[in-house]
Amino acid sequence: MIIGTLKETVKPVIDYTGKFEDKRLETRGELIARRMIEKETSVLNQLSDDRAEYVAASRFFNNDSVTLDAIIEESGERCQIAANGKHVLAIHDTSEVNYHAHRGKLSRLDKELGPVGNNKNIGFFIHPTKVLERDSGFPLGIASTYVWNRTWDKKTKKERNYSSLPIEEKESYRWIESSQESKKVLEEAASVTIVADRESDIYEEFAIVPDDKTDLVIRSTHNRKLYDSDEKLFEQLNEFEIAGIYDLEVKKSQKKRTPRIAKMEVRYGRVKLARPDNCNEELPSFVEVYAIEARESCETVPEGEEPIVWRILTTHEISSLEQAIEVIYWYSLRWRIEELFRTLKKEGLNVEASQLETGAGLKKLVVMALNAVVIIMQLVADRDGEAGKPADLVFNNEELECLEEVGNSLEGKTKATKNPNEIYSLAWAAWIIGRLGGWKGYRKAGPAGPISMKRGMQKFSLLFEGWKLREASEVAQLEPFEECLCMG
Repeated sequence: MIIGTLKETVKPVIDYTGKFEDKRLETRGELIARRMIEKETSVLNQLSDDRAEYVAASRFFNNDSVTLDAIIEESGERCQIAANGKHVLAIHDTSEVNYHAHRGKLSRLDKELGPVGNNKNIGFFIHPTKVLERDSGFPLGIASTYVWNRTWDKKTKKERNYSSLPIEEKESYRWIESSQESKKVLEEAASVTIVADRESDIYEEFAIVPDDKTDLVIRSTHNRKLYDSDEKLFEQLNEFEIAGIYDLEVKKSQKKRTPRIAKMEVRYGRVKLARPDNCNEELPSFVEVYAIEARESCETVPEGEEPIVWRILTTHEISSLEQAIEVIYWYSLRWRIEELFRTLKKEGLNVEASQLETGAGLKKLVVMALNAVVIIMQLVADRDGEAGKPADLVFNNEELECLEEVGNSLEGKTKATKNPNEIYSLAWAAWIIGRLGGWKGYRKAGPAGPISMKRGMQKFSLLFEGWKLREASEVAQLEPFEECLCMG
């Protein structure tokens, strides 16, 4: 879509056409997804407008024709289109979904549920890959989602002799599976950089995943053996020369860290990681990567604290300080996946408060909610207009028409109180939603925050329902809608 014009056809933000066996199920799925976005909740009685909608939503998630694979496939297709031709970061991580508070409604005999947390609570695990534009950090979608649960009778690692198991039989294999699936979805992207935390520091991943278009950026956790060397990785990093220093703002919110501007010393160099003894011998005897260390200078470390240290392994070639800092920055964007999980849970859609009573239904709801979270985050991400995205990433045509009418009523007479963004851009829509959520609209106050956006989306949902009723009744006068706006 060219910003400034409306599309000729109305299309839902999430379109399940052809994914399920029944058109009515597709329509119901699109409605549920829309309700999650508008009302920012996944709790069925909160996202449903009435009892009939609540019952229909419950039946939807418990219908065998609505498969988890189909919902994941829809998510991947949307991401594939959004990432086409772009340089992207694919950030993945694991989170548990804990239903201990609803254990009375769930059965331990349900094969789609198992132990989480302290191995007594009930739930399952999700491992999504969130895709961002590499340069802007704008969220494009979810490339893949791996969902699984443990069994109640699962043996301990010691009982299974875990260290000697092939990687395919370990739970950690999800990192490789997720990367490989994301590569398929993102095959039309210009380049893919897979970003992960220390749990993904797996030799097999470095040996299997990278290719001409796919690179890795992974935080190191193992002081690995080096090939043809008596030294190990961390010792080799210490011997590299300091290439330069950059400033890192340590914020108050970070646990056990004194707020400060930390001076980070950067070292980097090429290393050969030796194949571990317990690895498949068919894998190469070494992999060659670049190692980066960002270590806080002793002059800024507060008394009684340990220095900040990041050690990162990457298949990107590093030949300058600027390239090393760029890779460190890409790794720092890993927090965006944590933001996804927070918005999915109590701070957002509250998936752990769901009222469904089957593991299969809960898994489908959570994956659908992941898609809704991404769309909500897209709205927040381009509230300043820098990404230049169109509003139809989030809103359909009817909603855009309603937004335009609402936006006109929210603007003041002075330039400072008018929406400064191009009409039908995502930033234009975000300005209106923020204003509905209580944001004053002045640039000097900064952009609308997530809470204002959440309130604004909830209020817009009510206004849009009133707007549709007015349109349906073909009443030309504006007064009823203005009354609804005032009451909202």
